[in-house]
Amino acid sequence: MEQVQPAVETALVHEPLVDRELARKKFLFKQISNPIATQSITFWEELTCLGYNPKEKRLEGMVSIKQSSGYSGGLCTPASKEYVRFFVDFKDGSGFQDMGYSSFKACDISDVPPGPQHPIMYMSYVYINDEKYRKLLSCNNAVIPTVRGILSWNVIPPSNPSYTPFYGNVKDVSVQLQRRSIIWWKDIFDILKIKPNPEILGILPQKDEIKLPIPPPPPVEDIYKLYKSSGVPDHRTFYSTVAPLVNNKASFIKASPFNVNQVSKLNVDLENIVGLFLDQNNNADVTFEELKCIGLNTATDTLGAVIHVKKSSGFNGNLCQKGSMEHVAFWADWDNNGTYDEYLGTVSVEVHDISNIPLDGLYYNVALPVDTSKRLRKCANPNMIRVRAVLSWESLPSTTDPNHLDFWGNRVDAVVQIRPGTTSGVKGKLNFVGGVDREDIDPFNYLYNYNAFAPDINNNRPWGGLVNFQGIIDRNGFNGTIKYRILYKKFGAPDTDYATVSTNESFQMFNFGTFSEFTDTQNAPDGWFEYKQNTAIGLYNETNHLVWWSTGGLTDGTYTIKFIYTDEFGFEQTGDEFSMIINNKPMTVSPTANTSVDTTFDIDDVIDGGDCHSYDEANPTISGHIRATHPYFASWSLVLEPSSHSHGTGPVPAGRSYSSLSDIGDANSPWTLNTSPLDPCGYTVSLLATTRVILNSSTVFPQYGPKAVGFAVLS
Repeated sequence: MEQVQPAVETALVHEPLVDRELARKKFLFKQISNPIATQSITFWEELTCLGYNPKEKRLEGMVSIKQSSGYSGGLCTPASKEYVRFFVDFKDGSGFQDMGYSSFKACDISDVPPGPQHPIMYMSYVYINDEKYRKLLSCNNAVIPTVRGILSWNVIPPSNPSYTPFYGNVKDVSVQLQRRSIIWWKDIFDILKIKPNPEILGILPQKDEIKLPIPPPPPVEDIYKLYKSSGVPDHRTFYSTVAPLVNNKASFIKASPFNVNQVSKLNVDLENIVGLFLDQNNNADVTFEELKCIGLNTATDTLGAVIHVKKSSGFNGNLCQKGSMEHVAFWADWDNNGTYDEYLGTVSVEVHDISNIPLDGLYYNVALPVDTSKRLRKCANPNMIRVRAVLSWESLPSTTDPNHLDFWGNRVDAVVQIRPGTTSGVKGKLNFVGGVDREDIDPFNYLYNYNAFAPDINNNRPWGGLVNFQGIIDRNGFNGTIKYRILYKKFGAPDTDYATVSTNESFQMFNFGTFSEFTDTQNAPDGWFEYKQNTAIGLYNETNHLVWWSTGGLTDGTYTIKFIYTDEFGFEQTGDEFSMIINNKPMTVSPTANTSVDTTFDIDDVIDGGDCHSYDEANPTISGHIRATHPYFASWSLVLEPSSHSHGTGPVPAGRSYSSLSDIGDANSPWTLNTSPLDPCGYTVSLLATTRVILNSSTVFPQYGPKAVGFAVLS
């Protein structure tokens, strides 16, 4: 992606501070008026790293906010937003697929008085479902998709992976999917390359799954021979075996060292390996892995890091074996005196030998929830601190020395911004509702990202399906029981109509005391759940999840939400009260072949007079109509297939998107197709449509259809 030229950067540096916002507008105007010169400007913000965690199914992007002004206001104002939209090409022939977006607030933060300086590093993330893309490949090969992140300032990137932002940038990396751990009967036939009679498949138990066993590790001599041929040095192969002999403080509790006696039989020069470790001088090796970026998700108090794995082997086993661990320890310099005086915790990601690793390697991420509650300040006094992350392969990083490096890994420092707040009394806040920022729900129109003047498909969005509520309750020193519940009622109804959103929830928790994850399931008939996160004892709610609200059985309309929690005295406090619009209407598809659009359904596609006809040079033009309507219409599109015989020809128009508050789609819109350029073949024209509903807390647009019509072109 082309970046802003150095001369332009120099000019911007010399702009007076008060003119930075004007400078943005000037450059935006120049790009709009001269499309040929369009380029992504990264002077103010830049997406620096992307990574994926195969186990957690989490995509992370690290964004560097570089300047002290140019973000539309300070922390006490609405300021501006940085949006990161994620796409994944699973290499299944479908190209890049939209995974949704996340955002964070970017504001003017002065570098005066002196203290931690820009850039400020933020972490943005989304969770995805990759189950259907996992495959049963050989143990040495992984499914390796390409992840694309698009950063855009103040403009939500569209669901077009080819979009180039004015302010921001585009970044691609390769990542690894988890190997499938179960197989079905059909998979067995595929592996054996057998094509069974469909009747046989029909009588096999389709719901039976076969758990794949974990094979025993190969003999040490086999690993040694393989690694020797791959150029893996001995001090890498036997690191977890020899290093504990050199440093008895090193912790390898998650590693699987080889037996020293077995290693000795291989004529390995153990003395030389010991000498290398003794002469390390705190200079770690990044030949195999390297920590690239760290940042903080301000709203969720979560630190993240991206790790670059560079080699195909040297990770103690393939995907059918245990592999090894990349550990990242985080530290904080709360008073910004240059000393990282508090160890925050260690998180890890599993890596393996993967023979089909791309030339640029693979990018992984880790995330650590942290306690910022004692460090909160009011928005008038922004709080930036320095953080450090230390990467160590196999051996756990030090928990007492932030400067210590083990042999494999490195460390990265960054400045991050702590969310504003207060340090007195129990305080609760909703951060995300239905997958989007709570503060972006319009207080008067009850929609996400409301815009009446120049709306597009990213504006004026309601919710449907399962609505996720996420938030934090700061204990501020209180270690007693805190309870909370979330209520709903029809907009305008009396408070006596409030009902509980949920009575049964499961929470993914992490205990740093035992260094373990567990699921906390609570049944609450009255809707009161216990808030068990307590950073004082190292107990965290990993995703800040509070409740799920199932809206499928509700009447579409506006609902008022109330978030209540108990304070340190046991009194009920209202943490939030707002309204939001629920819409669960699907787009219904006409199931029949029609000669004109069926107005009893939301989606229909017809060739005027009927489809399944033939066309030739004497009669080349097809005329048709489409219907695509919904109260929260987003877009419709027509797709001609097979595209390999179309020579770039397609229906006209190819589609359109939502553009005004009153736009509910097209009830009976014409389309045409000139078949003259098409090869003799059979074709379909398929209609796909989307709504703006944030369905099941995902910002991806719900898609309906296709409705297809068919025809043939004769020679």
